[in-house]
Amino acid sequence: MAEREGSGREDLSLRDLVRPSASVSPDAPAREALRLLLEHRVPGLPVVDGEGRPVGFVSDGNLLASALPRYLTMMEDLSFVRETGDEWVHYLAEAADRPVREVMSEKVATVDADTSELEAAREMVVEGVSSVVVTENGRMIGVVSRLDLYAAIIGLKRE
Repeated sequence: MAEREGSGREDLSLRDLVRPSASVSPDAPAREALRLLLEHRVPGLPVVDGEGRPVGFVSDGNLLASALPRYLTMMEDLSFVRETGDEWVHYLAEAADRPVREVMSEKVATVDADTSELEAAREMVVEGVSSVVVTENGRMIGVVSRLDLYAAIIGLKRE
């Protein structure tokens, strides 16, 4: 690796920054995605097919939105809504049983493992995402987040 001029550190490729990531199948129930989000303490997961190819992304926001009755998302004033705790439990349980494919975003930002840091950063900004799924031969090998890029650029170690 070549040392970056003036930075005191070597240039890194995404291959050097990629972190292994949990993923979920589009056919898995949403509750499995939620379990993985909680277990790995991440806000979102790549959704991959049986071949390991990214087909979507599911976030905590997708899961929450899927649990809200549609009419609530169209209203600005909720002061007159009288939903009870039992009704919310019903909505959440129903949403948790849906397949991930029904709640995920089909928009998933992917970059090849040989992509530069700059190209990955550009992809995150253009796509409005906080991380990119890194692929090799079309299959997911992990994820790189904005924080991973920041840390690498200024020479901080991520644990």
